[in-house]
Amino acid sequence: GQAFTREELIDQLGVLFLAGHETSASALTWVFFILAVQPRWADRVRREVAAVAGAGPVSMEHTRAMPTLRNVFRETLRLYPPITFLPRVATAATRLGTRRVKRGALVMIAPWVLHRHERYWRDPHVFDPDRFLPEREHELTPGAFIPFGLGPRVCAGAAFATTEAVLLIAQLFRAFDFQVDQPGRVRPAARLTTRPAQQVMCRVTRAAG
Repeated sequence: GQAFTREELIDQLGVLFLAGHETSASALTWVFFILAVQPRWADRVRREVAAVAGAGPVSMEHTRAMPTLRNVFRETLRLYPPITFLPRVATAATRLGTRRVKRGALVMIAPWVLHRHERYWRDPHVFDPDRFLPEREHELTPGAFIPFGLGPRVCAGAAFATTEAVLLIAQLFRAFDFQVDQPGRVRPAARLTTRPAQQVMCRVTRAAG
């Protein structure tokens, strides 16, 4: 029943903007960039949306029936995880492989490295949403896909973020075509989130039909 102090309020707002805005915005930027330069996948997404939702509004119920779109989002998170590093503090002395970790040591986990490691992924640098299909589940290594973290501190908004992203992608890609200007110049940068090093310039036009 007490108000936040100024410092607590700033912390809460910082988490809200990072976890609730910057991460989703970063992920969606990469989704739209990838689909713009890979028309085959954009067509598959549009066909799926049309088959599930028709010409009417896309609802939350529809998102559960769009495996291709959901896998496009998952694969984008694999290649361009919004959070660059996951910091953790060792609560007890332990060992990671051949390295000893002291109690209180700061351990940095890099999803980018883990998500593109050839030990855990077939063709790790290839955009292949179908790798998340149920029939290929045996190819996935448990713990190697952590865009939302893992364990007791996994992101509480993971399900919301996925549903939100699928709704936005479905509605916008059904209505518009996206053409990236100079796609070869787009490069990722590790800042607060994994974002393009420079602005992605894009031409947006009404989708045919």
